[in-house]
Amino acid sequence: MNDRGDETMAHADLPRLENRVTFLTHRINARLQQVSLPVISPHGMDLYSSRILFALDQNGPMKVGQLVELMALPQSTISHQLKRMEKSGLIRRTRSDQDNRSVEVSQTEAGIKVTRICTALSDAVTERLNAAFAPGEMQALIEGLNRVFEALGDLPSLEARCEELIAEG
Repeated sequence: MNDRGDETMAHADLPRLENRVTFLTHRINARLQQVSLPVISPHGMDLYSSRILFALDQNGPMKVGQLVELMALPQSTISHQLKRMEKSGLIRRTRSDQDNRSVEVSQTEAGIKVTRICTALSDAVTERLNAAFAPGEMQALIEGLNRVFEALGDLPSLEARCEELIAEG
């Protein structure tokens, strides 16, 4: 059997692209963009900035590091986003009195007004999803997605596994 045949057999038990969690999460995010941007973009928002405002609304002022952790995005991406939001007058960044290296992010009055739009959008999406699933199913979905997030946290082992698969190839 040739190398191409071996590769096909090795992957026969894996789901097709459209049934892989990685592709499905991509599609879900793309759909969220489709339904969200018409609502939030007239206010100078994208999904990242709307999620940041929603996080600040739920948690109160947060340190930049807390937002990085919560959003699971690189520090540079969050910093760029916060700079843009501050320039738009939606948030303010202030140095901590206790630790000059730490920056705290909070909403401005304008940010609080725009947050109402973000909250209404999030509530509408949540209501739609809750209507599509039985309560137990929704809880299982949430738990499953959290497990996916945790499972992907061990990047060094994933990198090693990719190298193994390529070598086997």
